[in-house]
Amino acid sequence: MKTATDLHHTSEEVMETGHYVCAAGDKRELNRGDRFPACPQSGKDTTWRHTNHHHKTGELVTEAGQYIDADGERMSLNVGNKFPSCPKTGNNTTWIHA
Repeated sequence: MKTATDLHHTSEEVMETGHYVCAAGDKRELNRGDRFPACPQSGKDTTWRHTNHHHKTGELVTEAGQYIDADGERMSLNVGNKFPSCPKTGNNTTWIHA
């Protein structure tokens, strides 16, 4: 089974609805099940990254990759994991893509 990573390529399936930015800096909102488009500026294949949005402790990880919590702690998470509590305090926290 293919899982999402923090870097996506043209024509790959979008695994998590959200806002993405291409290598040229263009931003697009894409929905789960869409395909990553070619670069809006050049029309050529490109890469896309998820822009910052927040995930809360206990939510399911739908996109594998590096995340940073509200205290700046970094963690690598895989699809199917749950976003953990803050590693420093043990309290609920928010996470964003690194």
